[in-house]
This record gives sequence, C-alpha cells and structure tokens, in this order.
Amino acid sequence: MAKARKNVASASSPPPSTLNNQMNVGEYEEDWNEKKDRGRLKWKLARYIAAVQDVLRIVTSAAFSLAAMALILASSFSINEKLQSTLTRMGVGYLFIAKPLLSTLAVCCNINTEEKDGKGGTMTRIIAFSFLMSIICNQFPKWLSAFAACCALFSFGLASYQLVPNRSEKTVKRFQSDTSASANDNSFFFHRTWSRLDIKERAAIGTLAVVVSLLTENMLIWVVSATYQPGINGSPEPLQDNGRIVFEKLATGIFDASWKASRTLQKLRDGLNVQWALVSSLGASFVCLELQLGESSHRSLAGLALHALMTLASARLIRTISFALTVVPSQVPNCYARHFPPPPEEWREWLMVGLIPNSRGGCNDLILSGHATVTSTLGCAFTSVASNTSFSIAVWTLIALDYGIEVYQGLHYSVDMWLGCIVTCLLWQLMKPLEICGRSDQIQNGNTRKESAVRLPKLNAPIVAMYAFPALLAFIILTAVPEAYRNYFFIGYTVWSAVSFARFGFTNLLQHVLLCLLCATLGTYL
Repeated sequence: MAKARKNVASASSPPPSTLNNQMNVGEYEEDWNEKKDRGRLKWKLARYIAAVQDVLRIVTSAAFSLAAMALILASSFSINEKLQSTLTRMGVGYLFIAKPLLSTLAVCCNINTEEKDGKGGTMTRIIAFSFLMSIICNQFPKWLSAFAACCALFSFGLASYQLVPNRSEKTVKRFQSDTSASANDNSFFFHRTWSRLDIKERAAIGTLAVVVSLLTENMLIWVVSATYQPGINGSPEPLQDNGRIVFEKLATGIFDASWKASRTLQKLRDGLNVQWALVSSLGASFVCLELQLGESSHRSLAGLALHALMTLASARLIRTISFALTVVPSQVPNCYARHFPPPPEEWREWLMVGLIPNSRGGCNDLILSGHATVTSTLGCAFTSVASNTSFSIAVWTLIALDYGIEVYQGLHYSVDMWLGCIVTCLLWQLMKPLEICGRSDQIQNGNTRKESAVRLPKLNAPIVAMYAFPALLAFIILTAVPEAYRNYFFIGYTVWSAVSFARFGFTNLLQHVLLCLLCATLGTYL
C-alpha cells in the first residue's frame, strides 16, 4: 500500500529536468515580453520624433516665410490700426524670432542639413545645440550661466590635457632648417620671427593682442569723451539717423506706443542675449575641433582662434583710430555726466579713470561699433565651422535683430552697426591665410592627433587644482569683482600668460589660461 502511494507520488511529480525546462521557458517568456515592451517604447518614441521633425520641416519651410511676408504686406492695406499692428507683429515675429530659433532646433534634430546622417553633421548639431541651450540658460540668473561656462572651461581643459601634441623628429628637423634659413634671410624681422612660431604660439600672441587692443581702446574712449567740450557742457544735437527713424516707425506700428516698444524690445534682447549665445557656440566649435568630434578636419582650435583673434584685434584697432580721428556727438542726452567724472587735472587720475572698464559703452566711441565687431567675429568663426546654410541664416538673422534693437534704443547710429559688421566680415576674409598657413604646416608635419601625441601622467590632485584655479578666478571676476577693478585682473592675467609663454612656450595649461582670460574679458565687455 505504501509502495503504491510512493509510486503515485513519483508519477505525479515531474522529474527535475522537466522543472528546469519549465523555468527556462518562463524566463524566456519574461525576457521576450521585456524586449517586446522596449521595442514598442522605441517605436512610439521614433514616431514622436518623426512627428516633431515633420512639424519643424513645415514651420521652417519657404511657404511659411512667404505667408509671414504676406501678413506684413496685408497690414499696410488694413484700415483698422489694431489689426494692422497684430498682422505686423505676427509677420515680423516669425521672420526674425520664431523662424531662426525653429531653424536652429531643426538643425539639432538633423532636418534639412547638408551633411545629413554624416559625421560632419555631428559637429554642426553640437554647435547648434550649444547656441540654442545658451538662449534657454539666459532665462536663469547670470551667476548660474557664468558658473556653467567656467565649469565647461574646466572640463574642457582636463579633457584636452589627456593628449597634448608633441613635435615629431620630422617637425623638429624642419623647424631647425627653417630657423637656420630664416637667420640667413634678409627679410623683415617681424616676418622672420612670425615664421618661426607654430600656430598655437601665434594664437597665444593673438590673444594678447586682443587684450592689449581692448585696454588701449578703453583708455581712448575716456580720453576722447573727456576732451570733447560740447559733450561735457551739455547735450550736443545728434546727427540725423535715417535708419533709426525707420526702426522707430516700425516699432511704433507694432507696439502702438513708444514706451511699450522700448520696454518690450529690451526684455526681448535680454531674453535672447545673442552675444552669449555666440560665445557659447564659439566655445562649442573649439571643443569640436580640439577633441575631433565629427568628421576629421585639418582645421584646429589654434587655427580658428588665431583667425578670429587677429580679425577682432584688427577690427578694434580700426575702430579706435576711427572714433579718435573724428568725434561724433552721442544720441544719449547728458551722456558724459552719466558715464564719466569731470576731467581731472593730474595725468595719474586720467590713467586711473581710463582703466575702469567701459562695459556700458562710452559716449563718442561710435564709429565703428565695438558691439558689432565682437558679434560679427564670433558669428563668422563658428558658422564657418558648422558650415550649414540654414543655421548660418538663423544666426545672422538674430544678430541683425540685435543690431536693429540697439539702433532703435539710440545706443549707436545705424551706420556704426553697418560698418562694424561689414568691415569685420571683410577682415575675416582677409585674415583667412593665417589659418590656411597653419593648416598647411600641420599637413606637412604630419601633426595629427594620433601620430604626434604623447601620453601625459595621469590626472592627480595638483594637476586638477592647476586647471581649476584659472576657471575659478574667471568665475570670481565675472560674479564678485566690481567692474571698476576688473581691468587690473585682466592685466595680471595677461602678464601671467606672457611670462609663462616666454619661459615654457605654448603649453596646454597656457591654452587653458588664455581661454579663461578670453571668457572673462568677453563676459565683461559684452
């Protein structure tokens, strides 16, 4: 009887192999369900992304632009003033604000790009994303934006530290032969000295040239304003600016009242903050070129920096000479009393006042516009790296909008902005051989990152502290140091960089210091 029950129990319980098979089947079904759910989720996400891409493709099409132009034309035939203002606001708002931002977002989503699905599109999307994210971050406090920028500089410095270009034997031999040949050359001394420097050393000199030009210009802004007697004694009558008249009529037609237009346009300009979006995009270009993100290119961080820095230094020199030669009356009433103290008697006081940064602008430093020279240089630099027509049009549209608001506010004559942009763009083309020569040197020397790189010691606390100190100092300058004392820090930064360059040559740490100096300088004067 017990034996029969044992047989029944053994017959009713499956063997161990059958249990293992059932467990494996259960696990397989669970894995299959998880994969099925993940596949369904990916499919839904792909559909949402495709829908967003379709919407962006439609709203950035030429048909929408033509419709916006039609709204502007229809507003001129409308009898109702309120309807006319609404139609004009919709058309102008789309063409100069909505479409540039949506076109930038479309580039980030890889829509209608020239390098679609290629490696080259990666660099374009990174730069466009940086431009768009900077505008979004402008809605947060300024110290937070400065902190993010300095953290990015610090991270980039550590990332670029890992691989540092090293001169190969072929490079050293060619450098020695060039040095001996140039020593026997009877050419101009500057040309001989310049030819001995590599492209990074030239970029370091370009950075110092920009800082020196800004400090010299800052001094002459004060000198020209303090020696223009009509501006000191009162408010001289400004020149007729036809461009400003057009912008005033357009703004009044859009916003119905001048006070409402001034307030709204200032809020719009502060919200977009195109200047910092340009700086952010230039930084993204530096990162892409230095870390070789995207397609391989013979362009380098040092080459692009040299090209941009010499363009900016030349533009600021032309600007300084221009407003020093001919004094143009300011459009701002009582401008001198708002910006400067009474002219002192001792020359030391003149120097002390001249070292205070004129970040809010001067009074008679009008032709050319310093704001236009900086923004045009930045725009030319990173759009040449991105090399995307749609993105370039969006960027220059927002730059033109920023110029128009500044002209409307009376901070500059329209001819100042026009000449500042045109002269800078022409200088950019004129300075192009500087980058091409540096690029050809890299090709001849075989100076690619893989062939001529040396592995440095691993990161440790002293190295991290060395790279953290310049970025931390730049953050302190931008957030805690009063503007009246910032130029002294810039002078100290410049001396530090010059001494380091003279003693050790161009190093990765010096590159990091110069980038931090450039960030702090642009953050102050923009």
